[in-house]
Amino acid sequence: MSLELAVRSGLVSGLLMAFPASAATTVFPVATTEQLVEAIQRANESPEADVITLERALYVLDGVDARDQGAALPAITTPIVIRGNGAELRRYASENFRIFSVAAEGHLRLERITLAEGSLGAIRNFGKTELRHVQLVDNTANGTQAIVENHGEMSLESCEVSFNTIAGAQRDAGTIVNWGQLTLSATTFEGNLLSRRYPGVALASSVLNYGHSTITDVVIAENTAGDEPGTGAPQAPLVNLGNGRLDLRLVRERGNLPGATLVAGFPVD
Repeated sequence: MSLELAVRSGLVSGLLMAFPASAATTVFPVATTEQLVEAIQRANESPEADVITLERALYVLDGVDARDQGAALPAITTPIVIRGNGAELRRYASENFRIFSVAAEGHLRLERITLAEGSLGAIRNFGKTELRHVQLVDNTANGTQAIVENHGEMSLESCEVSFNTIAGAQRDAGTIVNWGQLTLSATTFEGNLLSRRYPGVALASSVLNYGHSTITDVVIAENTAGDEPGTGAPQAPLVNLGNGRLDLRLVRERGNLPGATLVAGFPVD
């Protein structure tokens, strides 16, 4: 079926309700990393919301496209849905890079996809990013403070954030660091490991929050944030600093180290 026929047949009728209304939507089916890069570039050329559909396969990332953002893929600058269908994007390179960067004017939705082995973390968001049934696994943060950085609006629903590592952090760090609006629901943090170089560095094995985070029906299990409890800056699954606000509902935790408290820092709602 051609792209034109695919669009006419209504395959994109389920496009995000939250996305801006548009006169036309294009579907880009891709099967290789090169096709994925090209599809994002083409989608960025028009303001309409576009859909990229991936075959269920391994997509090897071995270089940087958005060099100013240190990202393997082109920065997202328009509304784009990427439907992974169980695909995996994995870094195989000596060069350090993250996987996605979303510009202030960008709106990205990722569905049913795995992001793995980014070495500057996995995602940096300045716009709007939505993750649905996404796995963020085996990523590291070399010289950065987070696996996921959110400066805009971000939501994770039914996601897994597991086995990521931040080693020898030189400044306050978290698996997710939020400066904007963050919403987490039905999501699991498991097996994430953070260590620090200096005792004055705060560590959060799930969320380090400076903005507004709403966390509902979340499991935080078997994560490690730092060294011995009670030494230096806060170390906990959740750390709230500055003018941050945390709204927590149905948060379950087990086996985290240090294990003295779920939340460190300022009071939460």
